[in-house]
Amino acid sequence: MTREEIQQQITKILVETFEIDPDEVKLDTNLYEDLDLDSIDAIDMFVELSQFTGRRVDPEVARTLRTVDDIIGLVESELAAKAAESS
Repeated sequence: MTREEIQQQITKILVETFEIDPDEVKLDTNLYEDLDLDSIDAIDMFVELSQFTGRRVDPEVARTLRTVDDIIGLVESELAAKAAESS
C-alpha cells in the first residue's frame, strides 16, 4: 500500500468519523490544533486505524502522534510489522 493510499484511507476515516472537510486533511495538518480533535476523538481514530491495519496501536506511540504524516508513518510501520508476522 502506498503512502497516498494510506493518506486516502486516513482522510476517509477523518471525514466519516469526525465530519471533517477532506480539503483540511494535508500531511502537515495537526490533528489537535487544526482539526480540533480531543483525546476521546484520538481514541476513536485509533480504533478505526486498528481495524484498518489489523493491529492494535500502542498507546505510548499514539500519544506522540500529532500530524497526518505521523499517522501515515504509524500505519506504514504497522502494515510492515503485520506483513513480517505473516511471513
